[in-house]
Amino acid sequence: MLLTAVGKDKKHCCRVETDSGKTFFVDRDVVAEYGLKVGTSLDDAQVAEILKRSDYVRAKERALWYLDRTDHTEKALYEKLTRAGFAPESCAAVLAWLKSYGMVDDRRFATHFAERCAEMNISKREAYQKMLLKGVSRDLAREMTEEVSFDESAQIRALIEKKYRNRLGDRAAVEKVFAALVRKGFSFGAVRTALREYCEELEYSEESV
Repeated sequence: MLLTAVGKDKKHCCRVETDSGKTFFVDRDVVAEYGLKVGTSLDDAQVAEILKRSDYVRAKERALWYLDRTDHTEKALYEKLTRAGFAPESCAAVLAWLKSYGMVDDRRFATHFAERCAEMNISKREAYQKMLLKGVSRDLAREMTEEVSFDESAQIRALIEKKYRNRLGDRAAVEKVFAALVRKGFSFGAVRTALREYCEELEYSEESV
């Protein structure tokens, strides 16, 4: 088949038309790489090769765009690329390339994510669940929540100070705060101890006024 038109299209692609009536879209860099122009003769195998190459190049560009905005796990990035319509083979090849240059590293991601969770007073249990949702493996998520320091007592106290200080008016209110903190993944014992100590300190400070 002969190419009858090669023109720019949106999103860094060129619209390629053939004398057989076929139309396909190719990344502009791939058009230059293969020297595609009006009059170029291609067979079906060559077209398939060009389209495969274009899909890979575009998948790589999209992956770099995603990573420029935020870090991703290998699984999460693969899923985003396939949902965007790129072929699984292209996505796998792009992930292999990114990993070879250290641009995707699940251990690094999990370490930083666990550290941020600890700093934001997210419980170890909730951090573990969040990492699974981000595509971190169970073993790695478990390892990171053990490696990173989660001071449960300090986290609970910080949350009480920030969100629940004014909700401790009576026993029923305290129990609601207790339930809310437990739902966040903190242990029963740690929550009850922290609430008891905080309420005792609050009562003492009010009596001292």
